[in-house]
Amino acid sequence: MLQWWDARERATLNERVDGDLVEAISRARDIDTRLEHFKSSGRKPQRFEFTKVVDQYTADLQRRADAGEIDIGTVCRYEASLRRHFVPFVQQLAVSKKYPHVAKIDREFQLEFAAHMNHVQVSPNGHENSRRRPIKQPGFVLDVVRAMLEWASDPDRGNLLPEGFRNPFAARKRGTRQIATDPLSEPGITIPMATSLIAACDAYQLSIFAPLLFYGLRPSELGWIFRENIEAEWLRVPCSADLDYFTKGRRDKSFPIVDCLRPLWEASRGSVTGLLYVNRTVAEGRSNPAFLGWSAAQLAAEFRRSCTAVKAPNARQRRRIRNQVMKESGQLNYDHVEAEFKKLSRQLEWPANATLKDLRHLFSTCLEDAGVPEFYRRYMMGQSFGKAPIVAYTHITESPVRTYYQVALESKFAPIMEAIENRWRALKAMPSLI
Repeated sequence: MLQWWDARERATLNERVDGDLVEAISRARDIDTRLEHFKSSGRKPQRFEFTKVVDQYTADLQRRADAGEIDIGTVCRYEASLRRHFVPFVQQLAVSKKYPHVAKIDREFQLEFAAHMNHVQVSPNGHENSRRRPIKQPGFVLDVVRAMLEWASDPDRGNLLPEGFRNPFAARKRGTRQIATDPLSEPGITIPMATSLIAACDAYQLSIFAPLLFYGLRPSELGWIFRENIEAEWLRVPCSADLDYFTKGRRDKSFPIVDCLRPLWEASRGSVTGLLYVNRTVAEGRSNPAFLGWSAAQLAAEFRRSCTAVKAPNARQRRRIRNQVMKESGQLNYDHVEAEFKKLSRQLEWPANATLKDLRHLFSTCLEDAGVPEFYRRYMMGQSFGKAPIVAYTHITESPVRTYYQVALESKFAPIMEAIENRWRALKAMPSLI
């Protein structure tokens, strides 16, 4: 039995040599050489607890977020998955006896955890008193565990697990219960359903769902459009690095302005600057936040000032400060939009499979049916064009975007445009509803 002090691990390590004295001396010289040149034997403690791996992995994710490599939202999702599902599983008495430390896990452990995740009940909105349902995507949690173990076994990153450790989650198979969507099936929200949605909207809801239908925007993107993003004929949906905001595709988008949207924007005009869409309490005058009507540049300056006051904030603190600044500007967020959608959905007695995301499905389907090429559809949807070399050489100009969009507008979006115009005329006839 060889034993030595490892400065990098800050622990006394040992290794059993199965052989004679010559083999033991040879192995001892190898270890001594590594300690001399690399200050480490390269050997890791065999008994590394699960919670310690989770703690160090999430701490590394936090440092990467502080360095700008990943978004702090990714850190929160990964940490929540590990602490809500993985840690309680490994702390079960039967599991902890069978797998006392990370190096012991094997394929059977992976199958047991996968089976456990298939029976996990979660609350849809995260509230402990809400009705629980089976988790929709247990594979996400399994992939987070896979990423954690890959990090822990990588000598250049976590370097926590012994040499020869095999990650049982690396070759995880996809579930056989997953069903691919039939491409011939209609989206969860069809054009007739969209027109009925418009007919049920009040003035505030109409201003929200009209651009979602016409532009296929992600609901959260509405809250980052400023009045200064409206140009003569184009609506710009930009990223804002100064406010630490980036669209999901991490690029700007532009859309030709549909004429029936202008009256909706003018009706809610409070100033020439500020957010284009605010939450209902602000829009109805029931609250007056401190930064209401501030431009993007003014909010960015306030964000920088608040960060400076904290003195070198980390990514989590920066996100909290940014969210507070935007809240004080009356920002419309995803939860606000979803609440309005659910209100209308219940009123129209729509099926549960008709979701807010189906508005994007409808937008993309209408573009496809109108003959818009895939490259331009990817642009309007805010999706990646791919990594092929031809993508780097291809540039999109405004003229084709306008042409293709106008064709889709006149052919597939015509019923929706007519419904919006009719609903707006009806609302104007009843001033108390505007």
